[in-house]
Amino acid sequence: LVENFRKMAGSGLLRGSAGAWLVLACLAGAQALTFNVDPAKEECLFEDISAGTKVSGSFQVSTGGFLDIDVKVTGPDERTIYSVSKETEGRFTFIAAETGTFRACFGNFMSTVTPKTVSFVLVLGEGSPSQSVAKAEHISPLERSIMDLSSALSQVQAEQEYMRMRERAHRNTSESTNARVLWWSVAEALALVAVSVFQVFYLRRFFETKHRV
Repeated sequence: LVENFRKMAGSGLLRGSAGAWLVLACLAGAQALTFNVDPAKEECLFEDISAGTKVSGSFQVSTGGFLDIDVKVTGPDERTIYSVSKETEGRFTFIAAETGTFRACFGNFMSTVTPKTVSFVLVLGEGSPSQSVAKAEHISPLERSIMDLSSALSQVQAEQEYMRMRERAHRNTSESTNARVLWWSVAEALALVAVSVFQVFYLRRFFETKHRV
């Protein structure tokens, strides 16, 4: 999976706006990415997947506007597998019906000014037994337990990454709220000072005694 994403990044299959940046973090069986989606643009990720493979993905918008994004996942036959509009976060799971290139696109068409920062986790499970080189009778119970443990570990790591994405989004929201409260408090203090100064000068003028020469 890591090599596929690297090849796509080098060959131009990973398409998007010129200002997009990508952070790649490798997990055992999971792929985590964080990237920007510019206003009125769409970023698409491509991955070659074999038939019978279990595919799980999750996304989270951490910064930008109302923290919403359009997401669409399509198969090699251009059939829509998963599609949501203006969502902050979401998950999807499916079994690949055929071998080919699958595409996940993130659209920020609803925004004309603000870019969105999206975190995305993709987990590819093991394929179906019919796609495996070794048959069920060739695998010992210990080997089967190890394979099950590896699959469960990948799911746990994907869940941890998903929780990290949520924590990052909530932290950004909290910091943004704190900053707004701070600036609002500063504005209130300045307004109070201005009103106080105005009242002092107004009352002084009101009680001034005018002398005629």
